[in-house]
Amino acid sequence: MGSTSRIISRTPEEIATIIDSFLDGTCGKWDWDDLCSLRIKNADLDHVRVLRSSACFNFPPTEKGHFCSSEGREYLREIARRLREGQRPVAT
Repeated sequence: MGSTSRIISRTPEEIATIIDSFLDGTCGKWDWDDLCSLRIKNADLDHVRVLRSSACFNFPPTEKGHFCSSEGREYLREIARRLREGQRPVAT
């Protein structure tokens, strides 16, 4: 069974913290990868995983080595903010 078929539990705060730490460069070695590739048991939070994954396509990087553009980073910050406020993040 591949890692993409694993389903994990996450809280909104855990996801927001991973997003913030990714954006500020303090993310653990596997935290971002796990957030990208492991399905989340809660369907609303798994939707956030999909939204987060789409940031690099909807906001392509303008600088070499970046995941997405500055607009994409703001979008990710907005996802984290909305998670912490108990709101559902909006799609781009």
